[in-house]
Amino acid sequence: MVIKMIDLHSHILTGVDDGAASAEESLAVLKAMEAKGVKKVAATSHYPLYEIDNYKGFILDKLQQLRQEAEAAGLEIEILSGSEILIDRKTAELFYRDQLLTLNETNYILLETYPNTYPDYFSDLIHDLKAMGYQIIIAHPEKYPYIQADFSLLYQWVEEYGLNLMLNSSSLVGKHGSKTKETAEKILRLGLPQLMASDTHGIKRRTFSLDQGLKRAESLKPGSRDIFLKNAEAVTKNHKLEKFEIKREEKSILKKFFSFFSSSKDI
Repeated sequence: MVIKMIDLHSHILTGVDDGAASAEESLAVLKAMEAKGVKKVAATSHYPLYEIDNYKGFILDKLQQLRQEAEAAGLEIEILSGSEILIDRKTAELFYRDQLLTLNETNYILLETYPNTYPDYFSDLIHDLKAMGYQIIIAHPEKYPYIQADFSLLYQWVEEYGLNLMLNSSSLVGKHGSKTKETAEKILRLGLPQLMASDTHGIKRRTFSLDQGLKRAESLKPGSRDIFLKNAEAVTKNHKLEKFEIKREEKSILKKFFSFFSSSKDI
């Protein structure tokens, strides 16, 4: 049975970033997605695009062009607006000035950080964005080495900051290496993510895998596929997301021993 999916993270706009390089590739990706059961896909091109002054206008023009090409090709898949925003100190200001895109014109925004650096201004930025009413989604947290090294940070993101975590399906099926796969599995088992998307880039490179990722998620955490499907639709409608019951990370026997030894010395 083909399940109906909404994919909230893709790079399908033609010649914009490191995604689809031609109109033919964009349409081939959309055709492949539709065949797998995708009814809606968000075109979340990277921000910033260097040497592009009017990012929002540029992306919206590209989006309209792809929609017209898809309709002419007989495709019924709906292409939603969006962006994957690499954060910096000016991100809140850019949103305040209406220069960046949300997901499907909702209050949900998709953010990422530089891979190896956890920003020292992160908490201040989150505070400012939430004060403006935005609901924040963090793209592929499992891929960040600083998360892999300090996993407890995710509890702060979800429980204290109220962030939503979006796993890449490609991570869960092993397309980004064993460490990223292991981290994605752990995030899922502990009930920390709310969303999954494909982060598709092309027809031959970083290809669509959301159907595979949802199947893998369901095998690791029964019920997760339905939550991910419902939450993806909820984002497009600006609705509240369902959440898993969060579990605490189990310490290994060795870690428990050293933790007990350290606490005993303080008595």
